[in-house]
Amino acid sequence: MLTRFRTLLDVRPRWRCGLVCLVLFHPVSVFAAEPLAGKPFEAALDQKIGRSWTGQDGHILRNVLRQLADSQRVSIVLDRRIDPTQSIELTLPPTPLRDMVSTLARKVDCGTSIVGNVIYVGPTDSAKKLRTLVELRNADRTRLTGRNRPAALTQPKTFVWQELDRPRDMLQQVADKFQIEIDGLDKLPHDLWAATSLPQVTATEALSLLLVQFGSTFEFVPNRAAVRIVPIPERVFVERSHRVLANSPVSHDAARQRFSEVDFEQAEGKLIVRGTVEQQAEIATWLRTGNQKTTKPTDKPLRDRHFKTLQQKNVALGEIIKTFIVYGIKIEYDPEQFANGGISLDQKIDIDEKDIYAEKLFRKIFEPRGIEVTIEGETVRLTPKSK
Repeated sequence: MLTRFRTLLDVRPRWRCGLVCLVLFHPVSVFAAEPLAGKPFEAALDQKIGRSWTGQDGHILRNVLRQLADSQRVSIVLDRRIDPTQSIELTLPPTPLRDMVSTLARKVDCGTSIVGNVIYVGPTDSAKKLRTLVELRNADRTRLTGRNRPAALTQPKTFVWQELDRPRDMLQQVADKFQIEIDGLDKLPHDLWAATSLPQVTATEALSLLLVQFGSTFEFVPNRAAVRIVPIPERVFVERSHRVLANSPVSHDAARQRFSEVDFEQAEGKLIVRGTVEQQAEIATWLRTGNQKTTKPTDKPLRDRHFKTLQQKNVALGEIIKTFIVYGIKIEYDPEQFANGGISLDQKIDIDEKDIYAEKLFRKIFEPRGIEVTIEGETVRLTPKSK
């Protein structure tokens, strides 16, 4: 006990070096409600809540996320590499929980990812890759055979760890419950983590949520029930085929213009796409609504341009803005201003307009959401309405 106490004194002040992981859900006990999983968890993500943080009275990132986790009964994981003491000054109107956490993350230059029944907040690059890493490892698992594929791998389990548990021990518990071995545990740096609960996670989800905080993932070891810790590749993607309305260079070019970070290949009426899980979902929605069609250039002033039909369903506000940009409309806005004004670019909206002029369309989309629209020449400027 004395040795452990001395280690704590040496380690805890050094979070900036990545030695303390702050995973924010309190351990489940008879005094704490069990975190939600499955459909109740999905419902909680869509539940609208309003919050205001002044940057004072303990309004730091760690406390803000912990309070949200406790009040909404969800598990929120803050990556060990993120400074948990950053001050939070932000006011948000009733906003879906998933959008609220995403806005908080952007406030501290982070990203988010929903993995199973857990909300992950961490470095943007890691957040972008995490769900794709889980999907890739799941695909690897399906190719295992015989004794290399324990039945327990696909059975969700809940993990509860206490204050100052070591990540090596946590990973070992995951290995024991899923009946596998982990090669390379001894190479992980020493660390002490806060109390952690991961509700109803699979083996790939649990391992990925823990290892991503070391910039690592895993691979299955041939000929035995084991995984090996490996670095996360610089490029992480899955390949899928998407049907398009017509096999034409126009569709291909529009897709490449809209999704510049994604690799496309066109063949036989399909787009073969190599991107993250989130990018694949965006592309599927974009294609489904017919947005792959491009419009011909027009000489009419922007105010006088006419839209015959515009239909979008359950699409993020930020994606609507990007779609207009692809159509050649110059839109200027400041995401940080939006966040400070309590406007989430992740909020989902529906659009069903016919025979409408551009100016009226922009106002119908943005003004009800607290956004001022100003059209100057060929530029649309979007700013939060003054309160």
